[in-house]
Amino acid sequence: MAEESHKNDWKFGEIVTLPREKKALKKSGSTTYEQLIESRYVCIREATENQRGILAKILGEYKSERIMMVGGHPFSKDDHETLFYGFNYFSYPFPSKKDVIEALDIISKDQTLIHQFKKLSVRLNTQGKFWVSETSSHLLIKKKPLCYDAASCELCPASEDDAPYRLTLVYFQNGELYW
Repeated sequence: MAEESHKNDWKFGEIVTLPREKKALKKSGSTTYEQLIESRYVCIREATENQRGILAKILGEYKSERIMMVGGHPFSKDDHETLFYGFNYFSYPFPSKKDVIEALDIISKDQTLIHQFKKLSVRLNTQGKFWVSETSSHLLIKKKPLCYDAASCELCPASEDDAPYRLTLVYFQNGELYW
């Protein structure tokens, strides 16, 4: 296996260290909410001419009470900066159901990838439940995010005693990152 890399064209199974990059979601008074990518990912698909490569980061299991909706996106306070006049809160982006299904399919079929996640001390059940960016709505009011149950292949609401996995994905092609 390759060691950590800082380039933008990664190989299958490689452990990738991404620099800190942010995207604004919402500003509320002196508080800003942003999406974040940084730290270690595993390359689960190499980029080709006709498809983007995929980097995956598993953030562990999260209870539903730690997730809220911000600017129409599910958000978990994964990190923060204390400013002189306020706070910046950061959350790793939540993938769509389609993206989770694709990533889990790739990971579950290859022991090399499972070994790489273990090397990073990441525990992962590819038949577990995963938070996704889809949300439930009632009369146009956005509710809590849903989770994807990989065992039943269905979207479902998370119960209070559930702790679905957090997975974030970053796509890359031709030296560019997409998330």
